[in-house]
Amino acid sequence: MGIVRLYPAEWDTTPYPPKFKAPTLHTFNGKGSLNQHIYCFKSQTRNVVSNDIIMAHLFIGTLKGVAFEWFMKFPAGSIKTWANLEIFFLARFFEYDTEISVSTLLTNNQKKGESIKTFVERIQSMALRRPSGMTQSILVETCRHNLQISLLAQMGVTECLTWK
Repeated sequence: MGIVRLYPAEWDTTPYPPKFKAPTLHTFNGKGSLNQHIYCFKSQTRNVVSNDIIMAHLFIGTLKGVAFEWFMKFPAGSIKTWANLEIFFLARFFEYDTEISVSTLLTNNQKKGESIKTFVERIQSMALRRPSGMTQSILVETCRHNLQISLLAQMGVTECLTWK
């Protein structure tokens, strides 16, 4: 059984333009910003933007991990144009550039086995996506509030069981 072509067979026989040098492109593994990936891809391939075949081939080369697995699940011949591939891509993956609410930050607890450093970096990264940002003191209090209880106990913090 040969390789299933998800795009027209003639795309494999279409030569690159003379003196064409493929740019070094960022990859996408299913995590991160879709819009950022598309924007970077288009800015790095602007000299071939009118060539669907090259755009699609280059874009497919940027897909890694779950993103490439998603692509390989398409039925044979389902990709007709670069624009078609772009629409499928944007419809499939979740955009991580959404704004983060205070309630999201406050309910985002430290994960089991997650180091304090990784947890704080994750909260900081999320706080940067807040439209108004966060002061350092609020950020520190949010992190402290969301640490695992066992770590808080080691730090000498006791759980409050009453309003008094």
